[in-house]
Formats: sequence, C-alpha cells, structure tokens
Amino acid sequence: MKKDLNKLWVWVLMACIAAEVEAIDRHLSTAPIKWFDPDNRSIVQPKVIKRNLIWDMVDHSFVYPMTKKLDLGWSARRVGNILNIAPSRQADNINVLDEVPNSSWYTNRHFLVRMDAAALAKGPGHAHPDTSGSWEIISGKFEGQVPEFTIRDAKGDIYFLKFDAKGYEELATTAEVVSTKILYAAGYHVPQNSVVFFYAEWLTIGPETEVVDDEGTRRSMTYADLQNVLSSIEKQDNGRIRCVASKRPEGMPLGVFDFHGRRKDDPNDRVKHQHRRELRGLRAISSWINDVDRRAANTLNMFVTDEQGRQYIKHYLIDMDATLGSRSVRPHTPKSGNEYFVDFRYIVPSVLGLGLYRKAWEDAKPINFPSIGYLESDVFSPRRWVTNYPNPAFQRCTNRDGYWGAKIAMAFSDADLAAIVKTGHLSDKKAEEKLIQLLIARRDKVGDYWFRRINPLDRFWIDRRGLHFEDLAIVGNLATEAETRYFYQFLSRDGKAQGAVRQLDTSGHIPIPRDLPDGQYYGIEIRTVRSGWADKYVRVYFFVWNVGLYQIVRVDRQE
Repeated sequence: MKKDLNKLWVWVLMACIAAEVEAIDRHLSTAPIKWFDPDNRSIVQPKVIKRNLIWDMVDHSFVYPMTKKLDLGWSARRVGNILNIAPSRQADNINVLDEVPNSSWYTNRHFLVRMDAAALAKGPGHAHPDTSGSWEIISGKFEGQVPEFTIRDAKGDIYFLKFDAKGYEELATTAEVVSTKILYAAGYHVPQNSVVFFYAEWLTIGPETEVVDDEGTRRSMTYADLQNVLSSIEKQDNGRIRCVASKRPEGMPLGVFDFHGRRKDDPNDRVKHQHRRELRGLRAISSWINDVDRRAANTLNMFVTDEQGRQYIKHYLIDMDATLGSRSVRPHTPKSGNEYFVDFRYIVPSVLGLGLYRKAWEDAKPINFPSIGYLESDVFSPRRWVTNYPNPAFQRCTNRDGYWGAKIAMAFSDADLAAIVKTGHLSDKKAEEKLIQLLIARRDKVGDYWFRRINPLDRFWIDRRGLHFEDLAIVGNLATEAETRYFYQFLSRDGKAQGAVRQLDTSGHIPIPRDLPDGQYYGIEIRTVRSGWADKYVRVYFFVWNVGLYQIVRVDRQE
C-alpha cells in the first residue's frame, strides 16, 4: 500500500512537471501579439448569483483551504515547489510577451500607455448626480451605524450614496475614491465614484421606498424617518453633507464572481479565476493600497450590451471603502493586512508562547489623522501581507504574477499619486500630504520586494540599433546604475547559447550583429547583476526579416 502511494505521488509530480513544460513550450511566431481576449461574444443572459456574506467568510476561511489541501494535484505541486523539482504553475491567460490581454476582466492602461494627471483624476468618470432637480430616494440601507441611499437624479440616473461614520469624517469616502482611481488606472473595471457635497433639502422620498421599523415591520418611508436617518450623518458647518456618489454601472447586475473556478453558464469564462494573472497579480496592487477585504462579496458581474450589440458579462471590483487606512465605519486595526481573521499560522505560536510571542505589527502606531485612519509603511511587508480571508487567486500568485502587479504599482509617479489623492478632497492638507507619503513608501516596498525576485527589465523594443529596454528598478529609484551590471548572450530559437557571454557597455541597448541570416528566430538572454538581488534571466526572442528590420516575438522571465 505504501509503495502504491509513493508511486501515486511520483506520478502526480511528474504530471505537474510535464504540464509546466508544455505551458512554456517555446513556440515562436511572427503572428500579431494577442492583446485582446475575445471573451465578449454574445451569450444568453445567465442567472443571478447571490452571495451570502456569512458563507463567503466561512468558504474563504475554512472550506476552500480544506478542499485545496485535499486536492492531490495542488498538494503534489506544493511539495514539488518546496523540493525545487516542480515549477510553480503560471497564469493561463498571458500572451507571448508575458502580459495580460484586454478582456471583459481587464484593460491595460497606465503601465503600457501613461495617463496624464487629468485622466488619473477622472478615473472611470466623474459621478456627480444632476443638481437641476431633486434626488429621489428609491431604496437604501437605513439601519446600522452608517446608512446608504440609492437615489435617482433629475436625469433618471441611479447613484448609490455612501457616508462616513461620525467621528471619522472623510475616512471611508476618501479611501473609496482614491483606491477606485488607482485600480482603474491599474486596469480594472470599477464603478464611477466621486466625493460629492449636497444639502438635505435636495432629497425626496420615492413612493415605493420602505423602511423597517423597530418591530421589524416594513412600511413606507416618511420624512420623519428621513430626518432620523440624516441625524446619524455628520454635516459640515455650512450645512452640506459629504458622501461618495457611486454611479450604477451600465447593464444588468448578475451578482458576484469568485476568485476560483469558472462560471458554468458563461461560455466566455474559459480560464479558472485562480489562474488569471490580473487576479493573481492583484495581490501586489492590493497590498500596496491595503485592500484587505478583496473577496467575492466585493465583486460584481454586469450583463452588458456593447456598441456592436454584443451581450456578455463584464467583471467589476467594487466597494473600496475598506482600503488604505479605512475599515468602512472605523479605522483598520494593526492586524489588518498582517493576518487573516482566523490565522492558524499565528494562533499556535501565540498560545504556546503564553503571551511572550510578539508579532512585528502588535506595537501599534498612533492614528494622527482620523481622516486617513490606520495605515503605516514601516512594518508593512509585501511578502507577509494578506487579506482578511484567504483569497484563492492571491494564494496562487507566483513571482512573475507579483512582478506584473508591482510594475503596475511602480508606474504611478509621486506626482500621479498626488493628483489622485486630491480627488479625495481631504480638508486637512497635512493629512493629504501624509496619505501621499504613505502611498509612495508602500509602493516602493512593493516594487523592491517583487523586483528582487524577477529580473525587472521591461518595455522592450527593437530597431536598427538593437534591443532596447528599461531597468524598472533604476527607473523607480530602487537601484542605481553604479551598482548594476548587465550580461547578455545570443540564443538560438530553441534557447541554446550562441557565442560568448558579453557585458553590456551601454545601459538599455544591446547591439544586434548585422550578419544574422534573414528569416530566422534568435533570442537574447540578459542577466542583471546587483548585490542582494536574484540572479534571474529574461529572454527576448526576435525574428530577422532582413538586416535592421526585426520583430520581438516572445519574452520569457525566469521564475
């Protein structure tokens, strides 16, 4: 029996390795690079998937981790990873340049095509309800610490109004808007969210709007009810009320999407979600903005109709009010981002340590600005950072996925972040400056962590002078040219060395020999040598059409 089990493990490990070898097959082609995933074909409208918030927490904290460990394929690969005999499974939806094509999930933006300050500040669009008439309350969540309204403006557009909790004015609304703009520029589909100010007199009550009274009975909402709800919301000295207005996305809402598996009733959903790079690499971006509540409950599928009349599902990230230093109605605790809500990795040592075991984050920093909450950059660790509940896609994040997310984060300059933070309309300029400083410091930590694990050469282009590249570590001021050396070697189409290893004399430019035969594929392997950084290669394959006319056809990064 024991021999049979050993054979089973060996077979599973070999299958994992074979699958990975097949995944990195060096097929080279001059065909156009795939920059669009055609997952927008018309489909029959799928059913609505409703997610129970309690089950969502139980599923991510207990059910998914348990089923994952019972998965022989996953367990075998983890053993193989630890023993360094099986490579990590890479994302399934990357193109030959190791990038993510545009799709109903993602659109390449700020990293590939820089957005100016105005575009970054605008994000997916300004969400300002029309003020030429009243705002009709058509529904809402009126119970609890902080109410929410759904309104219809004078133009008939639907908006969701979300407010700050008393004592933490500007906290949740700033986090929602700033993180929305960052995620949009990073490439994700998000709602139009803006900070707006209004007067209570603008609100009217719709004929079908209901509230639940103290006895649990639903009845029509009255103006007395509205005044009671508004009394729980802080007003400014001039009588205005601050909120986030979130415009309802176009289409029919179909509920949430999970961070693992596929949607069976959507023929366009062909890649398991835990193997989508834009979801795996989101871990690096989420760690930067401390998006600790990124789970199924905070996603949205919309059944949309595009300009060509095609009907399909578009996938959104929503509810960014629990990002940065905000936990929606109050600041985050120091634990947020450092541990899962139920984290067995720390429970045992804490119990056995009898109070002597101390965690790095337990010495809490003071909250100097209630409007930005609890956010710090000293203890923050991109390696250790986690969401409140285990996220299946984040747990599958490889070094290449993390590098992809980190280079998107590093694409935001200090000035870019200042332009975005200003849209949060913080009244205290010192708080605004502090939030910008924290985002810069956390961004640099994210870049430094992931760039040290993958050779951070990128933005390749080729011309008569040769192969050009940018060293993102130097561009991001994480390393200097003085401490950096580059070595390169030409390769055959199958990756075999051709000629000697040479040191690059001019940073960012590798000359190509003029005597390479036309109509052939070649590669260049580049290694970047810096003390304390991983010695990993990046290989760029190209096709020679004729002397001086070349085409990049593939980029391979060593994991």
